[in-house]
Amino acid sequence: MTEKNDSKQALSVNLFQELLETIESLTGLRTVIYDRQQWTARAGRPTIDTAFAGHRCEFCVLIRTTDAGTDGCRVSDVEGAVEEAGRRGEPFVHVCHAGLMEVVMPVLYRSEHVATVFCGQVVTETCPAADVRWLQKRVRELGIAPSEILPACEALPRMSEEKLVQIGNLVFLAVSHLAETESRAALDRALAIERSRPIRRALDYVEEHFREPIGIEQIARHVDLSPAYLSRQFHKTMGMTFIDYLTTRRIAEAKELLRRTSMSMSDIAYQVGYSHQSYFGRKFKQVTGQTPSQYRLLNQVENPKPR
Repeated sequence: MTEKNDSKQALSVNLFQELLETIESLTGLRTVIYDRQQWTARAGRPTIDTAFAGHRCEFCVLIRTTDAGTDGCRVSDVEGAVEEAGRRGEPFVHVCHAGLMEVVMPVLYRSEHVATVFCGQVVTETCPAADVRWLQKRVRELGIAPSEILPACEALPRMSEEKLVQIGNLVFLAVSHLAETESRAALDRALAIERSRPIRRALDYVEEHFREPIGIEQIARHVDLSPAYLSRQFHKTMGMTFIDYLTTRRIAEAKELLRRTSMSMSDIAYQVGYSHQSYFGRKFKQVTGQTPSQYRLLNQVENPKPR
């Protein structure tokens, strides 16, 4: 396999995440997916980055700095909008408790509501947040100073409700198509994994030891197969090489440490199985398109743990 193909395969972390990233890049709108049962990661797909699991624009982050704001987001989005998406079975315009507008759409597989995508967090002419007096009153009710929230509101995208609905309909078609096609592949992988005890054992071993220096030879001994045969079977079953699978697992762990801790880059590299920080940095950028420092700057949560 050429170096170009290797890079392309390594970048394919999760097709749903790639779709959400593409939507954000093309439209400038934020996307969020609520996938409580990890449906989009079934059968060996790496999980979607946790950054996509919640509204993360500056406005939304500020709203969640108080208990009242956090509770409002949970009731409005996680409970209300997700439940309504399941009932409707089609996209709809949702106005959150803080007055922003977005399109909410169910991810459907064989008519089953398996996840929910939010697209938007915008200010339209008709949404409550467009009225500065309404917004000031609302954020005071949530215990937030208007002087903090107004600049964040100004930074949000502006567009007509009609355009937002058009974008939402296109996203819904793309997500629905991906759900159907990706699910067939996921079911095939699940069946293949279920039928192959050595691959199941290999995946369990990787999950337990990915933070250590491990290779296909070590795992082959663990599952009583030759390295060459295990390598072929792993690629056939998982749709990627063992090295690519190990890399994506390590980088997923590194992302969590970058987001949630203040650990140094060298410590994170060591923690996820890399003995050299420079090599870790190259692999991280190959998979994510960003350096570890860039990723941390854009995604780190407030008050990260020192660890």
